[in-house]
Amino acid sequence: MRRIDLHTPGGRDELESLRKTLVSQGDLVSPAGRQRTIDVFGEPLSPRQVVEKICEDVKREGLAAVLDYTKRIDHANVTAETFRVPLETLEKAHQSVAPEFLAAIRRVRQRVEHFQKKILPSDVCVPLDGGGSLRQRYLPLDRVGVCVPGGAAAYPSTLLMTVVPAQVAGVPEIVVVAPPTKFGSENEHVLATCHELGVSTVLRVGGAQAVAAMAYGVESLQRVDIVVGPG
Repeated sequence: MRRIDLHTPGGRDELESLRKTLVSQGDLVSPAGRQRTIDVFGEPLSPRQVVEKICEDVKREGLAAVLDYTKRIDHANVTAETFRVPLETLEKAHQSVAPEFLAAIRRVRQRVEHFQKKILPSDVCVPLDGGGSLRQRYLPLDRVGVCVPGGAAAYPSTLLMTVVPAQVAGVPEIVVVAPPTKFGSENEHVLATCHELGVSTVLRVGGAQAVAAMAYGVESLQRVDIVVGPG
């Protein structure tokens, strides 16, 4: 383990040098990651450039760009017809998982709800001398987009920690995106959790293209007010 003592001469310079190698802009890429970027985009773009290009393409071309990047990056042939996970698929997943899993989901949901209700801000009304008042109101957003990872493991926990607070706040519509992988929108535990939480709009896309789709809006998907998720 490398140890840097800021109290010794040159310590701060050494730390600054280390910070530069880590690249705060997120441009540090492994050789394998750089090669994959070249394979997908035809040139060695930085992570920032990759995201900017994807966002620009989705903003310009809409759903076609989202599906194209899903095919190129996730190697999944998602079409406009299979873009959304059918309600029957959510119901089937809910019926197929173990009762113990659903019981655990319900326990965690109850705890998250309890905590979120305790910290939910309340409207404030301040009476003024001579009549009248000043009021501060808290209103929920109309639409929230939730990004669920699906690379190395399934994360029903992401749904619980994002969907439940939004529901407690009174958000009327929640959209969930997850990559079309065995740990994402193809995972029965993820889909079962969506159904258990009452989420009916689940899209089979992930990554920057999914974030862009929710941020800008594409065919059959209205833009959301905020995008949440890990990372």
